[in-house]
Amino acid sequence: MRVLVTNDDGVGSEGLWALARRVIAAGFDVVVAAPSTDMTGMGAALGGDLGTGAITFAEVARSDAGSAPCFAVDGPPALCVVLTQLRAFGDPVAAVVSGVNPGLNCGRSTLHSGTVGAALTAANNGAHGIAVSQHVDGGPQHWGTATHLVPQLLERLSAVKRGRRVVNVNAPNCQLDEVAGVEVAALARWGDAAGELAHVAPGTLLFERKPGGRAPVPGTDHAAVVAGHIAVTELSGVGVVASALGLDRLGL
Repeated sequence: MRVLVTNDDGVGSEGLWALARRVIAAGFDVVVAAPSTDMTGMGAALGGDLGTGAITFAEVARSDAGSAPCFAVDGPPALCVVLTQLRAFGDPVAAVVSGVNPGLNCGRSTLHSGTVGAALTAANNGAHGIAVSQHVDGGPQHWGTATHLVPQLLERLSAVKRGRRVVNVNAPNCQLDEVAGVEVAALARWGDAAGELAHVAPGTLLFERKPGGRAPVPGTDHAAVVAGHIAVTELSGVGVVASALGLDRLGL
């Protein structure tokens, strides 16, 4: 199974390479393509002038990536996915694994996450997607905990015969033997973070990200991680619902 490893924090992120090493060690055929700079919060944006502008990338040498080809792309993670599926870096992949993001991507804030955006873009371009994020608490990141379930998930996705699936993984920042378990969780109404704005000059705003002040709701991804579990949530991307808006009665 051929797998793309990407992220939204950029090709220099420790979490990216921890994830790549985990997928490589599990025996998958890996290609790494990630933004050349930090693209946090880009969602599923492709970025740039895709009509007339050139898309630039460079090969990256990594001794810890084995024989896996690695590339830095001047664009957001969703663009890395699309380029890969258009054979920019060899054969298309069957799955995209995005992360590890230092900071949770819980709740409806997943809409804005470049980490999750890459996984959703995968499903729209013929591949399964896994997004992996981990809590940040000021101490060293235990990347092995966040990446632990990825090979199992890839194996399960490889057995899916029809359709493309997206799984969002959020892990506490602790040793693996300290994890309380794995919890299949719903999306929280609110994520784990909030923001405040300050006017610093005419026409200039300062956005400061702060921890969310709302109590975790039992059964949600945020609550699961707070309780020491790894939260797993299957997401659905772009789709159609039966409308109650009377759209069939619209007229010119």
